[in-house]
Amino acid sequence: MADEVIKDYGEWKTPRGWNELTLKQFQDIERYYSDKDKQFDVREVLNLFTDHSVEEISQLPIDFVDKLLNELSWLQDAPEYGEARPYIDINGERYQVNVQEKLKTGEYIAVETAMKGDVHNYAAILAILCRKQGEIYDSHFENEVLPSRIELFECQPMMEVMPIVSFFLNLWLVLGKHTLLYSTVREQVDLTRKHIETLHKNGALSKRSMRSAMKELRKLEKSISSI
Repeated sequence: MADEVIKDYGEWKTPRGWNELTLKQFQDIERYYSDKDKQFDVREVLNLFTDHSVEEISQLPIDFVDKLLNELSWLQDAPEYGEARPYIDINGERYQVNVQEKLKTGEYIAVETAMKGDVHNYAAILAILCRKQGEIYDSHFENEVLPSRIELFECQPMMEVMPIVSFFLNLWLVLGKHTLLYSTVREQVDLTRKHIETLHKNGALSKRSMRSAMKELRKLEKSISSI
């Protein structure tokens, strides 16, 4: 009978719960599982949770891989990270979303661009909006501060960061509805204006009726500025 060969694969550490994941790992997991056309590959999954490459994982025996997968069974349970909040404390410093002021145009475009590029890039979104008191999102911040700030958020424990991610997503949903409402009303106002002008041009409205209609239209235009 041949002797059994036992190979030492070293120590393979895997997270034992959501509280051991960084935000970057969480982002990577979401990206992987959001691709509906992607065929599940156990090597790629383990690559997300360990410091080992796909090539190294390919050399492992099946029973060892099964052991590692069993250690990740907690993924089946949804994480519970508490109530949404607009701030996070890191190394004694507070980073928070400024809820006292309206979103600036530069901030909106930067966040929208980040989300279009990768909807799972929470670190970039937080780095743009979740800043220290007094910090302004301008060209200096974007070029000199933003890259390292993204890395800072990526390294934070996922469970600590997700409450503020949740706060932002709720805020963005409200903002999206707000923008859609404004766009819809603005479109209807423009159509009404064209309709009034067409009626007047075709002689269906007198000058007096035209002035009255335009006066009411200007009132409507003024009212939507508060949306």
